[in-house]
Amino acid sequence: TLPPLDARAEIVVDLDAIRHNVATLKARVPDAQMMTVVKADGYGHGLVQSARAARAGGADWLGVAVLEEALALRDAGDTGPLFAWLAVPGEDYAPAIQRGVDVAAYTVDQLAEIAAAGRSVGVRARVQLKCDTGLGRGGATERQWPTLVEAAADAEQAGAVQVTGIWSHFAC
Repeated sequence: TLPPLDARAEIVVDLDAIRHNVATLKARVPDAQMMTVVKADGYGHGLVQSARAARAGGADWLGVAVLEEALALRDAGDTGPLFAWLAVPGEDYAPAIQRGVDVAAYTVDQLAEIAAAGRSVGVRARVQLKCDTGLGRGGATERQWPTLVEAAADAEQAGAVQVTGIWSHFAC
């Protein structure tokens, strides 16, 4: 066994600084909606605490990676716009859709899963479509994009989804 080690690094999280930084950014672009990303437990600073500080600073939206994070924020009382962008095939989208979380669709198959989950709970799923703009971190490629958009338009016409946006990880 290893002997006890003295801490060589320490992090001190100033939630007032998170609030202040969000407020500063909002003040610079007051007409834009701002999403503050609090994924990965608020980057290790505490999911709920970081989210509350961001909302207090004026964050319109919160972004998280996975559905479990979104549901944890809803469980903690957050009712504002919330976006979760990662899922695996066969993911249970229903609880997030039922609780008003926007989810991402990278493929036609994923969009179909999301639409089916929304229909299962009687809620029109709020979906943001992801396009791959060259970084290769998921999303529809240039070749796949027209098919995804067409499928989303069909699902929207059928009342299964509402497309609320498009997004990407930019390559440059």
